[in-house]
Amino acid sequence: MVNAAAADDAILTCDSGTIATWAARHWTIRGDRQFYLSGNLATMAPGLPYAIGIQHAFPGRQVIAFVGDGGFAMLMAEFLTAIQHKLPVKIVINNNNALGQILWEQMILGYPEHGVRYPGPNVDYAAIATANGAYGAKVRQPNDLPGAIQQALSYDGPTLVDVDVNPDEPPLPGKVEYEQAKKFAEAFLKGQPHRSTIATTLFRDKIQQLRS
Repeated sequence: MVNAAAADDAILTCDSGTIATWAARHWTIRGDRQFYLSGNLATMAPGLPYAIGIQHAFPGRQVIAFVGDGGFAMLMAEFLTAIQHKLPVKIVINNNNALGQILWEQMILGYPEHGVRYPGPNVDYAAIATANGAYGAKVRQPNDLPGAIQQALSYDGPTLVDVDVNPDEPPLPGKVEYEQAKKFAEAFLKGQPHRSTIATTLFRDKIQQLRS
């Protein structure tokens, strides 16, 4: 959705973790687009500060930070910097109410997840934007996403779209190796608490892949 709606010279930044996986898979480089992330340094929560710095340097470019809720929670006060300096950065939060990278790393090492999900309900980060004079939208249903993204990208000022997503959607690699599958299965056998919903998600994804 963000990829389709963004300008041909837009700059995308993102955090480290599973958010980098989703960004790399869905952000298409065309025209003069650019893409910035921490890479192998795996710096925590760089997406928002990257976007603020880039927007300051290139005031005429569309700058979008695609970040996770874990990363945004660490540096959310920096969004006030964008508001105070009238920097029209666009923040899109992939809110799975969990520390996704740690969750899947635990499982791929053969252990059930532990201590990586926040208690519900999901935090409404969009309220921070609206409370401080910026555009904010909380998206809980997929049908509400297109309108929220279009409004955020066209708004003349800083914006924040907080999108609730499925925490049981695994960022599987293009090719799953035997050892990875083995450890994943071991985590299930050892009592992975959300194994039924994860299995259902994997099955649904496979069906969609076959249909396409």
